Amino acid sequence: MRVDGIAWHALMLEPPAFIAMEDFAEKTLGLHPLMWEPGRRLYLMRNGTMLDLYAPWAVPPYGFNDGSAFGFQVDDIESASKAAVAAGLQLLGGVSRHSGLNYAIQHFRGPDGRVYGLSEVQPIEW
Repeated sequence: MRVDGIAWHALMLEPPAFIAMEDFAEKTLGLHPLMWEPGRRLYLMRNGTMLDLYAPWAVPPYGFNDGSAFGFQVDDIESASKAAVAAGLQLLGGVSRHSGLNYAIQHFRGPDGRVYGLSEVQPIEW
């Protein structure tokens, strides 16, 4: 497994803040949501970094550490998930693959008890 950096950033925001951040991301930063679901927007930037905005009702049941989480970008999510289990960490849910986005994520509970993610992102042609 190779870790390339911190690639995924999730924020849980109450509705007014969610709308304000969505507006900022799209109108000010010029980002376009690659995933648009009720209560969730996922933005992928050119360097592979992702910003994932969640309304409270859309956050996974295991939560996001007082409203935020981040994930490590790995080259192989399957081997990274196995390494996490071998280290005694708890995987949360299964690997979520989004083939149209060339993106996969696996949440896990870290040794500090907080929720993190393992993210595999394949390059996108811009």
